[in-house]
Amino acid sequence: MMQYKNIIFDLGNVLVKLNPEGCIGAFKAIGMGELANPNPQSEGMKLMSKLGVGMITTEAFCDAARELTGADVTNEEIIDAANKMLVEIPDEKKERLLQLKKAGYRLFLLSNTIDIHWDYCVEHLFPYQNHGVEDYFEHCFLSQRMHLAKPDAHIYEEVIRQANINPDETLFIDDLKENCEAAEKLGIHTFQNVKFDDWLSLRF
Repeated sequence: MMQYKNIIFDLGNVLVKLNPEGCIGAFKAIGMGELANPNPQSEGMKLMSKLGVGMITTEAFCDAARELTGADVTNEEIIDAANKMLVEIPDEKKERLLQLKKAGYRLFLLSNTIDIHWDYCVEHLFPYQNHGVEDYFEHCFLSQRMHLAKPDAHIYEEVIRQANINPDETLFIDDLKENCEAAEKLGIHTFQNVKFDDWLSLRF
């Protein structure tokens, strides 16, 4: 049994099952394969990174993507292709979140995400029975809106400050080692979710 008061969840590969190959294929199908180029130095990745920390709006991103690739596609087509990344949040995970909240834990979400993905998750993936995202989390901390991204220490500091939590009473669940290590440097306990369902075996 772990004695925590606060649990911070990552989104992708922790709650949401991802399909990178589907997203890559969808971008290629509309002539925007460059947006799925995994090279950090590629223009596509630079553009995605700017969107991820709110340096540009979704509309400006779509305009820049068309300019970069020369593809004659609508904003809606770009958004639809981007959302092919997102598969589902299993009901078991939504049920667990509700159980943890009912048990008295303060639950938060901290994600490097873009509004395109977040809006899709809120509308299509989080709903469960009569519940929506607001029923799971006290607050959702999103990189695009905070203009910060993990593993930058400042994003964790902002979460601690805004949520008014004690790091030593807090567990952070993320799939990436570097994000966990950054949180640990600030005294937050962590669990690296290597496989999609690993965190479900934790006993709180």
